[in-house]
Amino acid sequence: MLGVSLNDPIGRLVGDPVATIRPTATLREAAHALAADAVGLLVVVDARGVRGVFSERDVVTAIADDVDLDDGRVRDYATSDVIQVEEAASILDAAATMSEAQVRHLAVARRGVITGVVSMRDVVAVLLEERHVESGA
Repeated sequence: MLGVSLNDPIGRLVGDPVATIRPTATLREAAHALAADAVGLLVVVDARGVRGVFSERDVVTAIADDVDLDDGRVRDYATSDVIQVEEAASILDAAATMSEAQVRHLAVARRGVITGVVSMRDVVAVLLEERHVESGA
């Protein structure tokens, strides 16, 4: 992340393509997708577009509900209210949005179309790097 500051656009932190899943996928398929893509959030999409997001926490909730992962569906546990910011928003503003919404992952969009997802880990890495540079270490 060398050379990225909290005032830079959040879009600078977007790297890999958005990991997606169908709302009709099983919870087991979603868990496998999260693990295979090494991500904490999947964007739920169907032929009509984005339907929501599905996170690691949603898998944990389903397990706590004693749902059979082969019978339960993503649509039953996904969050339909997608918290997102435009890619031109500053990393600091994105962090504030994440804090206010109490989410660990944030969709990043260009003119309303999701182009990526950033995690709190990504934001903290920038904060630590910036503090490291400021301290002269």
